[in-house]
Amino acid sequence: MKTETGITSTVKSYFSEHTIQDIIETIGQIKTHALLDWLAHKKIKPENTLIIGAYLTGAMIAKRLKEYNVTIVDKHPHLKCLTDPHVTFKNPKTIRGSWDLIVDTSGIGGIKPEELKIKTRAFIVESPISDASDPIIKNHDETKKRIQAVKVPLKGILYTSGLNTKTSGTMTLTIEVLRRSLNKILKMDGVLYASSQLRFYERILFKEKDCEKFIESLKENAIIASSLKRIDCDLPIKENLRMIKSHIKEI
Repeated sequence: MKTETGITSTVKSYFSEHTIQDIIETIGQIKTHALLDWLAHKKIKPENTLIIGAYLTGAMIAKRLKEYNVTIVDKHPHLKCLTDPHVTFKNPKTIRGSWDLIVDTSGIGGIKPEELKIKTRAFIVESPISDASDPIIKNHDETKKRIQAVKVPLKGILYTSGLNTKTSGTMTLTIEVLRRSLNKILKMDGVLYASSQLRFYERILFKEKDCEKFIESLKENAIIASSLKRIDCDLPIKENLRMIKSHIKEI
């Protein structure tokens, strides 16, 4: 664990080994494993897969399934930088043909149900809401409309929860992991203050459209704490990540 001397030698700064990217990847793995477990249970080995949405979750699922001839579509062409080079990247308007598996990760404001005129053997939609506590967010959720728009033998919804967040987006969950972890560290005896090197990452990616800057910024240590005694900044991060669970509910 990286440590630095603070204002005086009495005070030290402790850095988490976890980076922002590590947290994002762990959450993405939780979601991906839920999908892989479902595919294994259904004995599905897709020969061609379509992922809708290239931001974080979509990119990570595509990377894990790349051996199954994966195509990922997104209306933001610069998001190609997030995807594995072995994954085909296309504009959503070019979607054609039939697929063994389609996974929609486009979330709130994503692909419209009427645009889902696609043939597939299995269809999974990631629900963007977590505990559905916010009525406004819930009213913008089109998960069930998308599910109903595709006539398919096997379909289900990917749910992720555990931290009582308003949405189940990977970035939302990442911010909550950091917020909870910081709160726990601040309550520890001897801690003067703690901080995260958080930025408004989505602005870098979707307004500045600077993918390289976005990727580089995620490599920063997730938490830094100033303390009079040695502390482990990674412990609360690990505890919060273990609380996150994903599963697929068949419809």
